[in-house]
Amino acid sequence: MKSDLRKNPLRSIGRYWLTMADSSAFTLVRSAIGTAEELRQELAAQVNLPTRQNSAELAVVLLTATESGWGKGKAAQLVAQIVDLSGPAQAVRGKVYLIVRDAMAKLPLTLWPQEKQAARRELLEELTRQLNQFQAEMSTHPSREELREQAWRDAVSQLRKSESRQRP
Repeated sequence: MKSDLRKNPLRSIGRYWLTMADSSAFTLVRSAIGTAEELRQELAAQVNLPTRQNSAELAVVLLTATESGWGKGKAAQLVAQIVDLSGPAQAVRGKVYLIVRDAMAKLPLTLWPQEKQAARRELLEELTRQLNQFQAEMSTHPSREELREQAWRDAVSQLRKSESRQRP
């Protein structure tokens, strides 16, 4: 191929373009698989929920979302394809939306067709909106541990104030 390019460059340049295009596509898919693997690990580590698919299948879901230009209104469908949220608490659901949003934001921009860049922004905004909704629905009343920690902080603060007053 190398000698053929030197002898007749116009004839074999197409093969080189195809090779570079294949290399670029391979790199993008490998990046999507890496992001899918990170997503699986984050979901398992942070919220203790398994994904419905392995890394390759999850990468296909992510690539389908990017290629199809999933935007507003598709966030819940995307998360439902990745993990089952029928049982977990509100805080866990919010964390799942945060992890999925971060994973979608990590995907290379070149995966999204140019005309569907607005859909990417809408999807990320929808995931953020869902995250905020779950956080807003959480109870604002502190738990026993939080009350105990606040009492401890207040006691330490009072102790510091009294010590600083006693020093000349």
